[in-house]
Amino acid sequence: MILSICRVVRLMFRAYKLRLYPDKEQLELINKTFGSSRYVYNHYLDKMKNNGYVSAYTNIKDYTSTLKYDAVFLQEIDSIVIRKSLFNLDNAYQKLFNKTGGYPKFKSKYNRNSYNTTAVYNNYKNKEYCNIELDLTNRQIKLPKLKWIKVRGYRNTDNINGKIKSATISREPNGKYYVSVLYEMYDILPEIKPSTIVGIDLGVKKLLTLSDGTTYDNNKYIDKYEKRIKRKQRELARKEKGSKNYYKCKKELAILHSKLSNARKHYIHKITKDITDEYDIITCEKLKTKEMIIEGKDNKLSSKINDATFSEIIRELQYKSKYKGKYFYQINTYYPSSQICSRCSTQDKRYKDLARREYICTKCNQKLDRDLNASINIMFEGLKLYMKNYARV
Repeated sequence: MILSICRVVRLMFRAYKLRLYPDKEQLELINKTFGSSRYVYNHYLDKMKNNGYVSAYTNIKDYTSTLKYDAVFLQEIDSIVIRKSLFNLDNAYQKLFNKTGGYPKFKSKYNRNSYNTTAVYNNYKNKEYCNIELDLTNRQIKLPKLKWIKVRGYRNTDNINGKIKSATISREPNGKYYVSVLYEMYDILPEIKPSTIVGIDLGVKKLLTLSDGTTYDNNKYIDKYEKRIKRKQRELARKEKGSKNYYKCKKELAILHSKLSNARKHYIHKITKDITDEYDIITCEKLKTKEMIIEGKDNKLSSKINDATFSEIIRELQYKSKYKGKYFYQINTYYPSSQICSRCSTQDKRYKDLARREYICTKCNQKLDRDLNASINIMFEGLKLYMKNYARV
């Protein structure tokens, strides 16, 4: 097949997450910044609860004239971080007013700690300087107030071509520190006329079933870590709260949770990379996982749906397809892909029952796995969507 290729230039935003290795002084300042950001957020949230809503700009004026001098420790902190904290509070109130979120809550030091700072560019003697710099050759990053910190986590030693927009510093429950650097970049990608298509059926027994017959099982490491987490939770329950052994056990539990999360992420990244590399048109179902998880009726099925992390799989397929210039579609939530015969399009409502694992058509006598049948139907629906959008181009 001859492929028609044209070069497309588009603006993209990409984030690179790296692990930080701060020294004692930098560690102390990072933790102070976490606390100060949280303190300012909670202070103005309490004030607005008592006196009513005011805009972020009014709070910034109040901070620079009053609070900054009342709480002296705030003068050590990057001013951009404090402003960001107040804008985050304002965004929380806007979500409340637009009925897209609940009432803003006070931040706790026991939850995940993070703060965000924006890149500021200055020109001096015809040379551009930025308060955030990433040097991958020497494995270090320069951050406001913190200067240069050692980093690790990105294998390529070539510096990234793009403009830094912001950096988010975070501390995970396992005690590790990370920085996520957001880049603005112009990407030149070939837009290819598609030659391969796939339909994907998401399931519990088989994590993914592709329309070409390929299947992906659930990650075997998840069960191993879940068993270890259950044992550690029982051990934690027997410890005396507040004791050294209690906090030691709690940290070990956080490390296990982190390992489980990393195992899931790695497996999903591997699957989604393979699919987006091989196929040009990718189609899957639009699932409502909240409706699928019914508490109290089938806890085992609900936990398996949670473990499968369908929403994360869809999210990664979506952004990787966009980045590689591929086409990604999601079909209607209520499309009965498991009930329709992929050969003659006869619908059989008996296959609403998940216990029926093999699809046998009453009209054409086709026999095949129900998940494979569903994935072929999803593929045809994706082809219809592509033809509808690009048939006239």
